Parts: sequence; structure tokens; C-alpha cells
Amino acid sequence: MCQETTKDFSPLFPKILPYLYDTEVVSEDAILRWAEEKEHADESDKVFVKQSEAFIQWLKEAEEEDDEEEE
Repeated sequence: MCQETTKDFSPLFPKILPYLYDTEVVSEDAILRWAEEKEHADESDKVFVKQSEAFIQWLKEAEEEDDEEEE
């Protein structure tokens, strides 16, 4: 990813991702797959995932709760 793009979007991304999720532009599965794919990426590619860790963790916990309720 371009360093300039990262710098430009970096402060905004933790707010953009939840908004995209809330407005159903990006699904929970897509976000979790994206975060999983980036686990083994270069540090420069993990910038946005790291900034969104709290939101991603919240999604994982909500998914686990849903799974428990279904059982």
C-alpha cells in the first residue's frame, strides 16, 4: 500500500470500517476474512487491521455469542 495513502486514511479508518459494516456495505464475514488474511502480511499491510483491532474483536465476540445461542 502506498505510504501516502496510509497516512491519509490512517486516522479515519477506525471510524470508516464500522460505518461500512453498520450500513451493510461490508459484511461481518468479509471483515473477518480480511483481518485473517492480513495476519501473516508485512507490517506495512497490517496498519489498518491494527487500528481496527477493537472493532474486529467485537465482531469475533458477537459471532461467538451467536454460535452459542444457536446450540
